[in-house]
Amino acid sequence: MSTMKHPSPHSSPVVTFTIDELSTPVRGLAGNENDRISMHAIGHNESYSGVPADKIRENIRIGHMRQVARIAESLKAVPEGNGTMFDNTMIMYFHEGGETHHGHGTEAPFVILSGKNCNLNLAGRYIRLPYHATAGRKTIGNWYPTLLNAHGNPIKHYGDFDLVMSRLKLDQSGAIKQFMS
Repeated sequence: MSTMKHPSPHSSPVVTFTIDELSTPVRGLAGNENDRISMHAIGHNESYSGVPADKIRENIRIGHMRQVARIAESLKAVPEGNGTMFDNTMIMYFHEGGETHHGHGTEAPFVILSGKNCNLNLAGRYIRLPYHATAGRKTIGNWYPTLLNAHGNPIKHYGDFDLVMSRLKLDQSGAIKQFMS
């Protein structure tokens, strides 16, 4: 776990942590109670005790979301200002495994829990951006500028542009407008 304070007057302390990574052995999953599961192996569709890799990945994501829920509930129990610590928090969950270890990124959900004082328009919404190679599509190259712009550190784009989107002359720059407050 690491903690850092941003110098911007618009930002709050940030804590980042990793639930697991490819080298983390997973134990105690339903149907795999006695297995020592390799995240890397299930990324290559290896099964354990007859449980297929996609079901194991699902069970891991469920376990991760339970941990995230515990964090959110803990933050909601801590008074801060006129509300709770969660009111001034944004929790972002990005499962590093996606649909497979060497995936295409088509099934790599981002789950964002935000308190009422979040600088982004996210609270209480399910958002699915347009599909790849479609007008309005945004990428992680837009997500990071969205976060930075909302917290007083404006940048236009992060990383490389998507080649298919470039060939179709679809705009890929800037923050994700639907998320800006």
